[in-house]
Amino acid sequence: MKDTNRICDILHIKYPIVQAAMNWITDANMVAAVSNAGGMGVLGPNAGAKFEGHQRISTEERYRNEFRNIKAQT
Repeated sequence: MKDTNRICDILHIKYPIVQAAMNWITDANMVAAVSNAGGMGVLGPNAGAKFEGHQRISTEERYRNEFRNIKAQT
């Protein structure tokens, strides 16, 4: 019997688990943990934001920092 299915082959993951993007809850640490466990981690729309509202760092820079953190952990 085959260990993986088509979705695992397409996404290059070990298990057919896709972690949902959950607004402020999902950050680089959670995405890296899911990815390291064999699933597919997904960043939330406010990843890296510490609070709601105007912040000094731009959305683009916040995402760049999160992507760098994920890359360092995986």
